[in-house]
Amino acid sequence: MKTTTAAPTSRQPRRIGRLDGVRALCALGVAAVHTSFTAGVMGAYDVEPGNETLAVLLAGLRPIALGPFFVLSGMLLYRQFARWTLYGTPHPDLKAFFAKRVARLWPAYALLALVCVFLLNYRAIDGPWYVLRPLLMLQVYDYTWIAGMDPAWTVPAEMQYYLALPLLAWLMHRLARGTDDFGKKIRRMLIPPGVVVIASAWWTYHIHRPEMGIYPEQYWWPFAVGGAFVLGMMMAILLLAAEHGKEHFLHRVARERPLLLVGGAVVVYAFNCTQPFGRPGYGDYESGGLALTQYFLLLLFSYLVVTPLAIPGTRSRVLDGVFDNPVSRYLGRISYGIYLWHFAVMYFWFGTGSIFGTEPAEMNVLRGTIQFPELMTAVLIGSIAIASLSYYLVERPILNGVQRWANARNSPPGNAAVTSDPGADPGTAPGTDPAPTLTR
Repeated sequence: MKTTTAAPTSRQPRRIGRLDGVRALCALGVAAVHTSFTAGVMGAYDVEPGNETLAVLLAGLRPIALGPFFVLSGMLLYRQFARWTLYGTPHPDLKAFFAKRVARLWPAYALLALVCVFLLNYRAIDGPWYVLRPLLMLQVYDYTWIAGMDPAWTVPAEMQYYLALPLLAWLMHRLARGTDDFGKKIRRMLIPPGVVVIASAWWTYHIHRPEMGIYPEQYWWPFAVGGAFVLGMMMAILLLAAEHGKEHFLHRVARERPLLLVGGAVVVYAFNCTQPFGRPGYGDYESGGLALTQYFLLLLFSYLVVTPLAIPGTRSRVLDGVFDNPVSRYLGRISYGIYLWHFAVMYFWFGTGSIFGTEPAEMNVLRGTIQFPELMTAVLIGSIAIASLSYYLVERPILNGVQRWANARNSPPGNAAVTSDPGADPGTAPGTDPAPTLTR
């Protein structure tokens, strides 16, 4: 039996406060994990944890706290392409899509790169390429260590999936257009993302084999995070299918009992605290089995956290209290900056780098020379302050300008600017969000 594919009239609001909140908590979680290692709380390889209980709890966040960022990217950005395939809406404007993606990721990242290169790593500059390499997001391929940019390898990974998303969407569209049956369309659309999930799982295992060493250059390549990105794409398809009346069982459970899924995410986190195939309280990367297990735990955790927060109309006072309060929403808005800057803040707090007349020391050399509460306080205050300045002085003005250009580009002459598909264009790099002008 064939099903009509008329586009539903109900649309999800552009701004979802709960998703801002989950970005905030994940960014703070990643910052806490890195700070705990530097402060000597979490152990690694032959270094014992400084505080076993806290080390176990924080090690449980690694790497699953990073997953929701990429899932949100795939889910929110693919929606407009999925509508094109499922409902026959116009193909998204790729020039506007890429312009907004660059505006979301690059300015804040470039600011970080310039500060880190010229203030912390000035003595290491051996020519123009040293400066251009990070600005072009290419430092992940040879791996060139630049103090202060340690966690920023995820930004080139994110950008490359922005480039790949229209190609994946085109392939999924080609597979789905051969049938008018709505269920078959969905099943065919899920094939390419499923292949990416499997390929990323193999890649994760491959780069974490003992013979590859602790941090092989390929560790920083984007393939290992592809599974989370395409999981978000698959979730976007299921969300649109639910609008059409084809609601998946878990989607219905998440809408009716959202705390059940969030509780499942807590169980996944608790299980990851045990570091299966690894050592509780350590941040090791030695075991392919551990890495592969954490890869699937990351996907499961991300799905269980994001799904109940993304479904329109889901009601929960607990979720609103945790994810949709004013503090969480604000930190979610600036969470990209928190993610970018928390490592650089540590270098400035330690007073190591060219601006201090020294070579920047690696964090494994500095670890344990400062107490966790002091360093975490400095990281929180410093990264939130810098992220706020970056957001309001750099990121938001550029985003607003690009959005006005995109609206004018897509508006008929003499008409008001057209607002694009709700949920289609939030900023979605690790810790990012849409500019306020994108909110209806």
